[in-house]
This record gives sequence, structure tokens and C-alpha cells, in this order.
Amino acid sequence: MKLMGRILMLLLWSWQAQASEPVVLTLLGDMRLDERQYERLDFTLSELQAMPQAEITTAHPWVSRPHHYRGVDLNRLVTRLFGHRRVVTLHLEALNGFSVAVDWPQVSPLNPILAWQDDGKKMSRRNKGPLWLMLPFDRVPKVQQADLLHFMAWQLSSISVHSEPE
Repeated sequence: MKLMGRILMLLLWSWQAQASEPVVLTLLGDMRLDERQYERLDFTLSELQAMPQAEITTAHPWVSRPHHYRGVDLNRLVTRLFGHRRVVTLHLEALNGFSVAVDWPQVSPLNPILAWQDDGKKMSRRNKGPLWLMLPFDRVPKVQQADLLHFMAWQLSSISVHSEPE
């Protein structure tokens, strides 16, 4: 009986710890997941880390040498939730109030990620985290770099996806 009580206590403690994990990203738009419609989905960092991941090693104006980033494969996430629509724009909102409209057809071929890890370390708010839209900046032609620079928003907190029927 004592063993059962301890197991229940551990399960409750584990559930409570998971339930208290903060939401780090809110997605808004006409989403479909498991044949159900959603207008809003909230994700914790653990939930994002459980999604398909990708990696980018790149240099950009905010670092002095190439950094290795790991994060959610944004193409796979958008396809999974918005595969029934044609995605036009991602409106990114950051914790610091910055916002930008990202031209999805322009950015998608670059295989962007929602980076949560920089050189093997989880990104904190002080270090542009918890999420940073990362692109392979140094592999893009110089002429295109200026257009893409402002899309690389850090401290992301929400993404509103504007789409239209296929």
C-alpha cells in the first residue's frame, strides 16, 4: 500500500511539473491537426523539442564566428498544421515587442528552424531565446541577405500564420 502511495505521489509530482512548464510559443491560424480544426495552439519548450528537429550552422551579423543552431524544422511544422492551405505570410511577434511579416514562399526554401539551442546550449531570454527564427544566412547570396536579415527575429513568442485555400 505504501508503494502504491509513493507511485501516485511521483505521478502527481511529475504531472504537476509538466503542467507548470510555461508556454513559449503560440501559433495562430487556420490549423488542422489529427482531423480537428484549431485557431490557436500553445507549445511548451518540451513539446517543441519533441517535434522533428533540424540544424543550421551559420555566421550572421550577431555573432563573430559560425554558430551551430538546433530547433524545430519549421517547414515540417507548417506542413503538418497547414498542409490543407497555402501559407502566404508568418507574422512573428517577439517578447521585446518586435514584430515582422515573413514572406513564407521566400523563406521556406531556405529550410528555416525555430532555434532553441545555440552551440549546444539552451537559449535563454538574455541570449535571444527561447526561440529564434534561424536561416542559413551565410549560404544566401549577398544581394538576398539584406532582405532576409529582418526575418531572423529572436525571443519569439507567437506566430500568426496567414494562409488561403489551396
